[in-house]
Amino acid sequence: MARVLLLQDSGINESLALAECAGELARHGHHVHLLLGDEEPNLDAQIRAYDPHMVVLPCSVAGEAWPMQAAARAKRVAPRALVAMGGTHVTFSPEVALDPSVDAAIVGEAEGALVDLANAMSTGRDWRGTANVAYKDGDRLVKNPLRPLIADLDSLPMPDRDLYFRYPFMGKFPWKKFASGRGCMHACSFCWNNSVKQMYGAGGEFVRRKSPERVVAEIEVVRRKYPLRHIHFSDDIFTVYPSWIEKFAPLYRAKVGLPFTCSSTVELLSERTVNALREANCYGIAMGLETGNEDLREKILKKRVTNDDVRTAAARVKAAGIKLTTFNMIASPGETLEDAMQTMRLNREIGADAVRLQIAVPIPHTEFAEQALSAGLLEGGSKVRDLSRPDVSFTTPEARELRNLYYLFRIGVHLPRSESLVRALVKLPFALDPLRLWVPFEEKRIYNLRWRDGIPFFWHIGDPHRRTTNYVTLV
Repeated sequence: MARVLLLQDSGINESLALAECAGELARHGHHVHLLLGDEEPNLDAQIRAYDPHMVVLPCSVAGEAWPMQAAARAKRVAPRALVAMGGTHVTFSPEVALDPSVDAAIVGEAEGALVDLANAMSTGRDWRGTANVAYKDGDRLVKNPLRPLIADLDSLPMPDRDLYFRYPFMGKFPWKKFASGRGCMHACSFCWNNSVKQMYGAGGEFVRRKSPERVVAEIEVVRRKYPLRHIHFSDDIFTVYPSWIEKFAPLYRAKVGLPFTCSSTVELLSERTVNALREANCYGIAMGLETGNEDLREKILKKRVTNDDVRTAAARVKAAGIKLTTFNMIASPGETLEDAMQTMRLNREIGADAVRLQIAVPIPHTEFAEQALSAGLLEGGSKVRDLSRPDVSFTTPEARELRNLYYLFRIGVHLPRSESLVRALVKLPFALDPLRLWVPFEEKRIYNLRWRDGIPFFWHIGDPHRRTTNYVTLV
C-alpha cells in the first residue's frame, strides 16, 4: 500500500477528476489524503506527518505558480516521495518534468497512471515505463505513450468527496457540484478540449456519459453524509444527448428532486431537451453566447450559431421558467469595442438573468492562440496571464475601453437605458474594479444560495476569480 498525498491550494479549486482518481487509488489498496495549503497553518508539518510515498499536484493552465512552488516544498519536506503533477497545464506542457522538483508529469486522464505509479512506489519497482507519464532522463524529456481513454465511466468507483468535505467550510456548504460525463462534442477555437481530443486521436470516444442511475447514486452518497440544497453539474455540456436527459429527468426527480444548474449550448437547447430539464427541476441553464457579432463567433471562435439561434434558445429557457446564464467573451482577436457592445446588447435583449464574462485568453496549443500569434496580435507570446486580474491579452488600440467594459458589462445588460452611460464610462483612464462586487450578488441569485451559507465558504476561498481547476476530464 502506498500513501498518496494530494496537495492543492484552495477549496475553490475542488477537482472532481481528482476525487475520481482518489476513488480509483483506494480501490487498488492505496491510502489517499488531501491537504489544502490555504487551510493548513503548518503545511510542512502536515506533509511530514503523513510521510507520503507519492505527492500529486493538480496544475491547470494559468494556475501553475502555486503547484510549482508546492512541488519544491514537497521535495524539500518529503525528499523520498515521488512528486507527480497532472492537469491541463501539464498535459499541454509536459516539460514541467524537467524541473528538479517534479519527478513525473501526467499527461491526459490520470487514473491509470496514478494507480501504476502508486503500485510501483509501494513495491519498489521502476515507474518510468508508465503510460501517460513524462519524465526527465538527464537533460532529456521522455514522453511515454498514452493509454486509451476510459470508455465506461460507470466502471470507476465512487469519487472520494470526503477528501475535500473533511474541511467543514466545504462539507457544510449546501451547494455541491457533480460530473455526469467527460469530453465535449464541439471544436471551439479558444478551448483546450479540441487539443485534448486531437492528442488522443483514435484512442476512444471522447464524449462519454455515466448512466443516469450512476449519476443519481453519486448524489445520494453525498446527500447521506452532507447538507445538500442545490446541485451543479460541472460537465462542459450537460445536454449532449436528449435521450439521456429524458431518461435522467424522471429518475432524478423521483430520487433527488433538488434544484440544479447545468451548462448547455445554443443548438442543443431544443424544446424536447428544455422540457425534460424542466421536468427534472432544473433551476438554471448556462449557454455559450460568447459574442453578439456573428462573423466573429463563426470565423474566430468557430461556433456556428446565429443570433436568431441564440434568441430562440433563450426564449425556450425563459418560457420554461428556468434561469438563464450566458457565457461571454470580449477582447477576442480583432474584436472592436462596438463588437463587444453588440454582445452586451444581445444579452439585454434575451433577458439573461446572469452573465459569465471573461476577457479572451490565449490558451496555449489552441487554434485561437496560434492564429493570433500568426497575425501578430500576441506581442508577449501565448503565455496565459493571471486570470484573477482582468486585462486584455490581444493587441488592440481599444484595450482600455474593452477592459473597462469588462467591469461595466452587467450594468449595460441589467439596467434599462444604460448604454449611453456605459459608453461614457468606458473612456475613463482607470479600472473600475469595485464593480466586480456585483458578481457575488448575481451568483447568489443564479445558484439559489443563502448569504448564511455563502459567506463562510467565500471567507475561506477568497476571490472566486482564483479558480483554476474546473475541468472534469483532467485533474
